[in-house]
Amino acid sequence: MIRAQRAMRSDNIEALISDFIYRYGERGRAVLEAVVRASQRLAREAMTPLPGDFDYRSVVEELGLMGYSYNPSPLLRILEKEYSLVRTTLHTSGQRWFVLSNKEAFEEYVEKLRSGGEEDPEALVIRLQLEALRMDEISRILRSLASKKRWSDTDYRRLYDISFKKMPKLLKIYRKIQEDPERWGSYMRDIEEIFALAKKLKARTHPQRGSEEEAFKSIDHAEPGEEKSPLTGER
Repeated sequence: MIRAQRAMRSDNIEALISDFIYRYGERGRAVLEAVVRASQRLAREAMTPLPGDFDYRSVVEELGLMGYSYNPSPLLRILEKEYSLVRTTLHTSGQRWFVLSNKEAFEEYVEKLRSGGEEDPEALVIRLQLEALRMDEISRILRSLASKKRWSDTDYRRLYDISFKKMPKLLKIYRKIQEDPERWGSYMRDIEEIFALAKKLKARTHPQRGSEEEAFKSIDHAEPGEEKSPLTGER
């Protein structure tokens, strides 16, 4: 996780928000937008000082206007506890208010996301490439293979497709995004997890290969005219 204590700087606000959206998808993006809309609306309408930039009820209202009906509380808690992007200022049985750690930078970047101007062309291409590679599916297949004692022809074909077609591309992307770990931290961790799973598969296949080598070595030790079958050991 990108370190939350860096959240006060505007450039790290962007990295934290990008990480949050990557982890929580459309719901995360919707909650961020609802937070900004609630904060801006309350600032316009307030006649007296408020206990925070926005409250829970206002976020729910904005989500409703956007067409969403889910409870934002879990994601608001994550924004506070894991990312330090918001902070609770008032919590009673009837209301909960928050302030934004860096209101200007937060609102500016979320507005940029909403308008579609979130990143440079190279970064956009990288994200599209990672999306096309479907890393979650790669992880799922590798875990499935690791759990099997024997592989079918279909399993070997799946492993071939991953190892020859997808993992070289992941490695190339990984080497590129290593230059900016704050921006690409979540993607890097996902790629590292995939290569860790692949390493387990490599270790798993060694005993099988070794047993085959021992079987073929037995031919060398057979008496002349008494060659053994490498598979059955019979003469």
